[in-house]
Amino acid sequence: MVTKEGIVRDILRLIVWYPLRWTTQMLPVAAGIRLLNKMGEVHFALLKGKTETLRENLSRFMDIDDAKKTEIIRDYLKNHYVDRLIIFIFPKFHTRQIEQTLDFEGLENLDAALAKGKGVILVHGHFGPVHIPLVALARLGYRMKQIGLPSDEGLSWIGRRVAFRLRLRYEAKIPAEIVNAESFLRPIFLWLRAGGIVMATGDGSGTEKHVGRHEVFDFLGHKVLFPLGPAILAEKTGAEILPLFITPGQRKPYKIIIGAPLAPLSGPRHSIHTVTERFIRELEGKIRAHPACMHFLDRFKEGQYAVKPD
Repeated sequence: MVTKEGIVRDILRLIVWYPLRWTTQMLPVAAGIRLLNKMGEVHFALLKGKTETLRENLSRFMDIDDAKKTEIIRDYLKNHYVDRLIIFIFPKFHTRQIEQTLDFEGLENLDAALAKGKGVILVHGHFGPVHIPLVALARLGYRMKQIGLPSDEGLSWIGRRVAFRLRLRYEAKIPAEIVNAESFLRPIFLWLRAGGIVMATGDGSGTEKHVGRHEVFDFLGHKVLFPLGPAILAEKTGAEILPLFITPGQRKPYKIIIGAPLAPLSGPRHSIHTVTERFIRELEGKIRAHPACMHFLDRFKEGQYAVKPD
């Protein structure tokens, strides 16, 4: 979700990154997650029905009534706060908390891919609380790195000196290195060659900046630019590439799902386009099933999340 800079946002940043952060850290993990969800509910209440853009964008790919749209929008805001602020909780997110918070589906796919000895790329979208799988898998003993694009571009002074600075400090506590996508990526190649795991986004940087090769694909009825980077990395290194998603759970708050290889090492050669297309179709299916987990519903329209028509 994209929000505008301004004095009101800066005041809210100071509240979030000081008293709220300290409060969240003092709570048990489950209570901390409930508090972050409650922030989304408060935000929804303060909107007082001013959700026209979100409703319109939902209508672009879902035929649902207003009551269902209201439910999705409330949950969308809850997901936003958990995704952005669960980083406060990660220092105490250890094995016991992981068992209480997460279910796993498809860990056998990851283990089988690792057994082939060429490393694994877990490609995911901006969907759900995206850092939870990175932290959880690392805490469970998997050797993890993440390709990311941290940036303070366009932020206010408070945004840069408080929110961004403290976020980087918390990310440094994550038990997995986050490698800048614009840096020299030789360490990623070496990591995969040594049998490590790399997480990479399959739907772009989350900003207006496009890093590496992109191509236009059909996505939820729109023409959208998607990066080819994860598929190219898999082709260059011989690593297995598997889709990864985090969705709402049934018995526990969240479920981490690791799918079958998008380009199995055995069998016919798969093109970069085909591998990317397979990921997009899986992401599309997950969004239709859990639209509130989508990060950029507020800008899912021509010229923003989607490509401007020719």
